[in-house]
Amino acid sequence: MQNIIHDICTGLLDLIYPPFCLVCNTAGEDYLCAKCIESIDIIGPVHCHTCGMPTEKFKCSDCQVREYSFESAASAGVFDGTLREAIHQLKYNSRTALADPLAEIMVRSFPDTRLAGRIDIVVPIPIHRSRHLERGFNQAEELASRFCRRLRLTLSTNALVKTKKTQHQVDLPQDLRYTNVQGVFRVNNPASIAGKRVLLIDDVITTGSTLSEAAKALTGAGATSVCAYTLARSI
Repeated sequence: MQNIIHDICTGLLDLIYPPFCLVCNTAGEDYLCAKCIESIDIIGPVHCHTCGMPTEKFKCSDCQVREYSFESAASAGVFDGTLREAIHQLKYNSRTALADPLAEIMVRSFPDTRLAGRIDIVVPIPIHRSRHLERGFNQAEELASRFCRRLRLTLSTNALVKTKKTQHQVDLPQDLRYTNVQGVFRVNNPASIAGKRVLLIDDVITTGSTLSEAAKALTGAGATSVCAYTLARSI
């Protein structure tokens, strides 16, 4: 029923305010036009089996010397150009209409991730409650809810909480991103996670620090495995 109401409301708004691409401003049938979607650099199946970095090696050079708390991570596309602009519009300009086409990109790329069949529950990376009040939404949750709806996966939006407001990772040099997120996640209801294979969802992975800290909290609460999937990957 919730999905039906959402579709009806979206259809009515489209009649009153015809969609236009929120990246290139071209009038059309969607908020991310076909030309912009085609310009996105999709990563595909050839990537590091640990962090998702595009490479022909089984493990990229960084993963050969670094350990993460998640088993593996993958991403739909490269965080550059159109995809970078679309994520910025969604995240910082509250263009939540972009969540639908961006989640669809994640759905289409998912078969290449080697993650299908390894999931019992999907958990979006949470933001701190103060940031949620400022922004009005959590971009990872917006993507995850649509992703799960399309693939009929179980979603838990309250299993993981962020207990501390941190600096934006994008504003920090790489060496400070690890310490910025240390110990900031807590599992709200360990019983809902114990014995489950968890898939973390986020918008972007850069160093993997945020996803690794979230995975550490989840495995500490009894998750049997934690993998991660993001819309975009910084390279």
